[in-house]
Amino acid sequence: MSEQLGAESAIAVWPKRDEEAFERGKKELDKLSFDALSFSSDDLVHLTLEMFTALGFPSKVNVSLLKLKKFVLCVRTCMFDNPYHNWFHAFDVMQTTYCLAINSGMTKTLLDIELFALIVSALCHDLEHPGVNNPFLVASRSDLATLYNDRSVLENHHCCRAFQLMLHSEIQLLSDFASADYTVFRSVVLNNILATDMARHGEYTTKLKRLTEAGTPLEERHLDSQFAMEVIIKCADTSNVLKPFDIAKKWAMRVTDEFFVQGDKERAAHMPLTPMCDRTSQGRVALQKGFVDFVIGPFYKLVADAMPPLHESFTLLWRNREEWNLYDDQRLLRELG
Repeated sequence: MSEQLGAESAIAVWPKRDEEAFERGKKELDKLSFDALSFSSDDLVHLTLEMFTALGFPSKVNVSLLKLKKFVLCVRTCMFDNPYHNWFHAFDVMQTTYCLAINSGMTKTLLDIELFALIVSALCHDLEHPGVNNPFLVASRSDLATLYNDRSVLENHHCCRAFQLMLHSEIQLLSDFASADYTVFRSVVLNNILATDMARHGEYTTKLKRLTEAGTPLEERHLDSQFAMEVIIKCADTSNVLKPFDIAKKWAMRVTDEFFVQGDKERAAHMPLTPMCDRTSQGRVALQKGFVDFVIGPFYKLVADAMPPLHESFTLLWRNREEWNLYDDQRLLRELG
């Protein structure tokens, strides 16, 4: 998007705060029980700012409050109205990152500029997500796939758009950063967002296994801060399964809605159907079970071994997995459809 990305209209009015909703949300911000879907879009704008200020930002990194407000509003404006990848998901991942950073002790060990970059990258990690995945963009020969040479197409776009917003003439979020701080900030944001490409999931699993294996020499078990931030944001991006079941199942409906919309587009364009996106053969509950059993469950176990303070944060994962055994798609749709 160019200079006329709507920044002027997006930043015109900071929304009025609903005090009751704000106080309700503020009490839950550091908990995985926070339910972003129970708040309005405006509520989440105020709670986004609250997380920044609770960590001492933006003053700790020489950013004005006005610039940060402009940036938050523009991020919201640039999140598309998809069933899943929307403003509520962007907030949810930021809030979960905030929560896991506190629980892991990271808020006390990272440099201020690193912590600010972690929270910003979580907020921007899916900026302008079109509601389809990388293979779809590549197979459909989209402009984005052409631009980014078929490699981490979405994640590269999210990075690009995040910095275009931050550097926009009406925002200039980073204008007072010293050169060294800008270099650190940019590196952290780029690495964190690029880490969310699920095509790289095996890479992270392999590294975590190496860090936690009994035979790994002690000197090779060090979890450096950049890798730890990437792990945190990966956890937050897939964290619906960690939330109380009433929250988890709402997100499950939304993500499968979006999968099936992609499948409908594939069918209409006579493209090969992505199995998980085929509403005629794929079950919503089965997708949740498979995701936990084969993809994210083993990953969270490795993360807990590498970062023991997070072990308690993952306790609902297997309880939720058992809960899914009591469901079929018909029951899920009756409750939420």
